[in-house]
Amino acid sequence: MDAPVEFLAMRAALISLPQPGEGDLPSIAGKSLAQRQLMFAREAGCDCIIAHGGGASQDGIALRHAAEKLGLKFQVITSGHALPGIIGDADSLMVLQPGLLPESPTALDLLRAEGDRILMVSAGPGASAGLERIDLDRAWAGALTMPGRWLGKLADLPEDIAPHGALLRIALQQRLPEARLADSMLDDGRWTLIASDDAASAVASDWQRSHLGEVAPGAVSRWLGNALVRAAGTRMLDTPYARPALLLLCAILLGGGVAAGLFERPVLGFFLIALSVPVLEAFLALSRLLVAPFGRIRRLPWLRMGIDAALLAVGIMAIDSLFHRSIFPPVVLVASLFLLDRRTVPEWLEPLRDRMLIAGVIGLLALFITPELAIMLVGLLVLAANIMLPRR
Repeated sequence: MDAPVEFLAMRAALISLPQPGEGDLPSIAGKSLAQRQLMFAREAGCDCIIAHGGGASQDGIALRHAAEKLGLKFQVITSGHALPGIIGDADSLMVLQPGLLPESPTALDLLRAEGDRILMVSAGPGASAGLERIDLDRAWAGALTMPGRWLGKLADLPEDIAPHGALLRIALQQRLPEARLADSMLDDGRWTLIASDDAASAVASDWQRSHLGEVAPGAVSRWLGNALVRAAGTRMLDTPYARPALLLLCAILLGGGVAAGLFERPVLGFFLIALSVPVLEAFLALSRLLVAPFGRIRRLPWLRMGIDAALLAVGIMAIDSLFHRSIFPPVVLVASLFLLDRRTVPEWLEPLRDRMLIAGVIGLLALFITPELAIMLVGLLVLAANIMLPRR
């Protein structure tokens, strides 16, 4: 006798698209709110995206491509009555309110936990933030998960009713368990309603600042890279060739630096290396924003090793002597930098591991003294910083 076939339960997410004739959705950092909700749904464990609205719209096409790129199933419906035919009784449906920017880690943990629930906030702060008020005490936080067996109740409602509102009513009638979110979550920009392009523009700068994070004052090159991305606003995020262009510019500067060292122009070589560092940091900052808030750039920071390799190469070529004498000071410098990177340093020592400052100072010193002596002096400072730091 054949063993019974086991069907794995599916979790789907309902995301709203503009109806035919309506304008495009507001966007944050190059991605529409529908795409932001898609990213949240994927992190919450959804393997199917159900879009309600105009699937042939620009937002609908972009959402389909984003879902398929992530390996998610994608379907478009024009009526909530189609949901029971897609989602089985054993499945779960996540409902996200139109216009919601969902990026709160707390809400994410609640929604991807086992079981279904509806997220709530206090009525006053919730209503002020544009969320739907339920009663004097509660407001819907804009997200819920519910079992698929309840979706048949949509047949009792008009076909043209907004599905997210209808599903909210069904969840309340069925006494779906509630989870209360802190009201302060509505103030940090990670869980907010955005109804217009103007509102999206107002949120965008805070969103970028939040996901770029704080930079230590001594990390000058990283600060410059972040500042370049912030100054460009969303233009870099909306331009598909911005990242490749930054990476190419960094490679040209590094290659030019090595070439300058090869043609016995070490000062120029060190200055070109110094210029490449904030360009690389801008590339990394832009890369972080493109995968924010849930993605990570795990391997890209290794590109910083290219800076060290160029610094080592130009340093060796700058010293006109026997090979063992030419290689020793640059190796000590780069090794000391590598060790300092692995330590926790106070802010006042942060400049000593900033490659832009290191290469720039060597170049400046080499204008007045020999490159060998310049490399040795800077290497001595970095080595002293390693010695001064307490061992852990």
